Amino acid sequence: MHELRPIERALAGYRPRRQRLRHYTRRAAVALVLRETRQGAEVLLVERAHRAGDPWSGDMAFPGGHVDAADEASASRAACRETAEEVGLRITRAEGIGRLSDQLTLDHRRRAPMVVSPFVYRLDDRRTPTLNHEITAYRWLALAWLDEPEHRATLRWQLGRLSLPMPCYDCGNDRRLWGLTLRMLDELLALARK
Repeated sequence: MHELRPIERALAGYRPRRQRLRHYTRRAAVALVLRETRQGAEVLLVERAHRAGDPWSGDMAFPGGHVDAADEASASRAACRETAEEVGLRITRAEGIGRLSDQLTLDHRRRAPMVVSPFVYRLDDRRTPTLNHEITAYRWLALAWLDEPEHRATLRWQLGRLSLPMPCYDCGNDRRLWGLTLRMLDELLALARK
C-alpha cells in the first residue's frame, strides 16, 4: 500500500529532469491528482474522448493540455486550469506537492517537438469530477494496484506498417495506460517505493 506522506517526502527532495527546450517549444502540462483512501493513495485518470485526427483520443491519461498565453507561461498554472476545465476539480498551485520529469513528445498537429510537464497535487476532500466534452470517463486508480505484476502487459502499437510492442497497464474493458502516462506513473511509483 502506498500512502501520501512518504510520496510527499520523496517529491520534496526530488530533482526531476527538465527539458532544456521547454521554453522554446510548444508545451503542455498534466496534473497527477492524488488522494488518500483506506486502501492508500489513488491517482485520478481520465479517458479522452474519441476525436478524428487526435492521436491521443480514447487514451487513459491525466487531466491536462497546452500551456497558453492565459497561463502567463506557467506550466503548473496550465495544469490547474486544464484540470478545472476537463474534470471540474479546482486545484491550486498551493495543493501542489511536487513535479516529475518533463517528457519530450511530438505535437502531431505541427509535426514538431512538444514538452509535457507533469505536476503532482494532493486532493484532501471527496469532490466528484464533472466531465466536459473532452473526457468520456474517469477513474481513481490505487497506486498499490499498479504494483501487481499481473496488471502489467504489452500492447501492439501501429506506426505506419510497423507494429511495435509497448509496455502498458491493462485496466480492463479495453482500457490501457501506456506511453507518456505510463512513463509518468512509473516515475511516481519509483519515488513511492523509496
